[in-house]
Amino acid sequence: MYRQWPGLASIIIVLAFSAACVSCTKAEGDSQQGVIELALTRPATPQEAVWVQVRAGKLPRGTEIRVSTRKGILLGTVSPFGAQPGQEAVTHTIPLPQSVIVNNRVQLRLTVDAPGTPARSPQPGEVESINLIYVPISF
Repeated sequence: MYRQWPGLASIIIVLAFSAACVSCTKAEGDSQQGVIELALTRPATPQEAVWVQVRAGKLPRGTEIRVSTRKGILLGTVSPFGAQPGQEAVTHTIPLPQSVIVNNRVQLRLTVDAPGTPARSPQPGEVESINLIYVPISF
């Protein structure tokens, strides 16, 4: 079938790539400790919600990464629980309230809480990636 319409295969590949890249965002550092800014690739439609996916690297037992708004309102936590033995990283998905999206941007504070130590910003390797994704919603 694709030999009859060689352009069709290209269109399918482009559409598949576009769908996969919906989660592509630009992360920018902030002068405040642990605050990052993510840009939406496009505004969410009324049938979509925006969630954040955090891929955490290897974390010591009992350690978690708190994902909060810039003002400190807790949205969710990322922990090493759920990772299979030998698995270096695990992805956690956290729903975002519409109120945290301002001008197609989301500012989040990431804080690492480890037993017996003060809260701190993530160190290299603790957060491998953080992306915004569009999730279909129904009413």
